[in-house]
Amino acid sequence: MNETNRLQKIRNLGVRLQELELVSLTPGKSYTGAALNFLFADHELVRPTGLPLEHTLKTLGAAIAEKRKVRFSNLDADAVIDFFCRLYRVH
Repeated sequence: MNETNRLQKIRNLGVRLQELELVSLTPGKSYTGAALNFLFADHELVRPTGLPLEHTLKTLGAAIAEKRKVRFSNLDADAVIDFFCRLYRVH
């Protein structure tokens, strides 16, 4: 998946999180940023800044896998996005 598609899926996740009233979007902020901030905060992780999106998502996935003591053979940025989209039922 290319970065544009990743950003769109994360944006859709942010919209869904707002629908579920898990995040409230402040003026001037993006759904994408709100979704990423929520995911990192919800898993008690510090969101890295200044890193490419793919690295940020891999960091999130690895931290969650470590926290839950789960091993993945192929955990990439797309798998992390798909996991959260399924979890919050984003189409």
